[in-house]
Amino acid sequence: MNRLFRSSFFVALAVTMLAACNEVKILEEVPLDFYSPENSYTRPEHFEAAITYIYDKTRNVFYNNDDKKGFSLISGSDYLRDARNDGSFSMGDYRLLTPSSAQPDYWWRQLYGIISAANVIIDRIGAAEYSDETARTQMLAEARFFRGFAYRALGCLFGGVPLIEHEITTPRRDFVRATREETYRLAATDLLFAAQNLPEKKDVKAPGRLNRSAAYHFLAEMYLALEEFDNAVKAASAVIDDPAFGLMKVRFGNRKDDPGNPWWDLFQMGNQNLAENTEAIWVAQIEPDDGRLGVGNYKIERICGCVYYQLKDPDGVEGFIGPTTQNGGRGAGYLGPTTYWADELWRSDWDNDQRNQEPNMIRDFVYDNPKSKYYGKKVSENKGTNYDTKYYCYPFQSKITQRGDHPAYLYASEEDMAIGLLTSSAMKTYHDQYFARLAETYLLRAEAYLRDGYPDKAANDINEVRARVGAHPISAADVTIDYILDERLRELSFEETRILTLARLEMVYDRVSRYNDYIEGETISEYNNLYPIPYSEIERNTEAVLEQNPGYE
Repeated sequence: MNRLFRSSFFVALAVTMLAACNEVKILEEVPLDFYSPENSYTRPEHFEAAITYIYDKTRNVFYNNDDKKGFSLISGSDYLRDARNDGSFSMGDYRLLTPSSAQPDYWWRQLYGIISAANVIIDRIGAAEYSDETARTQMLAEARFFRGFAYRALGCLFGGVPLIEHEITTPRRDFVRATREETYRLAATDLLFAAQNLPEKKDVKAPGRLNRSAAYHFLAEMYLALEEFDNAVKAASAVIDDPAFGLMKVRFGNRKDDPGNPWWDLFQMGNQNLAENTEAIWVAQIEPDDGRLGVGNYKIERICGCVYYQLKDPDGVEGFIGPTTQNGGRGAGYLGPTTYWADELWRSDWDNDQRNQEPNMIRDFVYDNPKSKYYGKKVSENKGTNYDTKYYCYPFQSKITQRGDHPAYLYASEEDMAIGLLTSSAMKTYHDQYFARLAETYLLRAEAYLRDGYPDKAANDINEVRARVGAHPISAADVTIDYILDERLRELSFEETRILTLARLEMVYDRVSRYNDYIEGETISEYNNLYPIPYSEIERNTEAVLEQNPGYE
């Protein structure tokens, strides 16, 4: 199998295996001529198919989504808001986040779907015919990683949730919530088992397959949530001290001879899975073998890119020939940055932090329509008749786009390809995405050091991340939780699931109310640090009380 997520046979087989019913006696017998749970989970290849399904589902949950559900973990935050609608939850109006909203329902159902699929493997693998016990243990470790990964997100978003540790084969309507600490504890226990039993990075079977360092990375985050700071340091250090990993500080990959720097190289097509990329911990596989067609439906380029190509010049003439690859593709301006992210966040290192400079940051555009007398002039210095930084012209980091490298089929003709003009089909992001990257591990350890009373060690870790991009070093006196959150924005914007981070720290209200400047009045409350439990789940749970989070009753 060339790519881990490309086998439609395995996915179809896994879906078949996951459908079970034991209400009729005949189905309790073991069929011999078609797949059922009894004969589908007996050999290693059956579990390989099932785990492939979980990888595929997890990628689709986080990277195959639309602007109303999946992107809710970055929008309405301290750095992204709805650029099209003045009143919306994605803008930051949390009054619109209710138990009937699409966002909490999406994440509840999808994350429990991952847990359900993992539990099937966990419960059935012990009786399977494995000749290699190491392979059996590694498969169990993968399943437990995904279960812990899902409970990690549920705990951050909802607080305490029902803990389901075994396969459910009959309908249940009696779920009760555990505490948030118990939820995090289960996640940490699963991730620890995974860390102790998954292979090293060099021994993984295929690109995108889990290694022990991915488990240690997320384990460090769960120890932070449990306020076990020493354990968080140890877990993060297990990754940082592994000689297989290191921040990328030299040019590498497919476009290393183009103008740029190592940070830019991290996000270029095909570079995420390269053996020389020692910063990649776990990568979601989106780019296919041919490097172009892409899989899934991850539209971050369209969702977060601005609509620069509709700008008019000061005379009202179209300033651009249309959406072009060199300008960052065909953005639609659904989610734009807050003023804080676009401006204040970078002030101390505006001219030296490479993350705020070309080619990493797109801040300005040049009129490229030869029919305009402003052809070749900067938009910022010649603002047109419809110039608008909310929707048409805002900065974004080029990591969200295939800038200068869009697939060939997105050009209508060779003439269009020569000038970079893209068709209306250009809207997806085609390169692989980082679930976990070493720079974040440094920032997790910095948080653990700070909260454990060692700001000097925290500053050292932050400076490792900053030095790579030419930013000035900071001192121990500079380190606060706010500073670490700011550094995460500079380094991990459009990568981290920001709302999970803020929710884990119980700082959604604090950061959104301070920095989301497009919302007027009291549109967010402290109880919004947690999502509401979906009303549909409470309603169908008729044999026990599934308590709602305070503020949403």
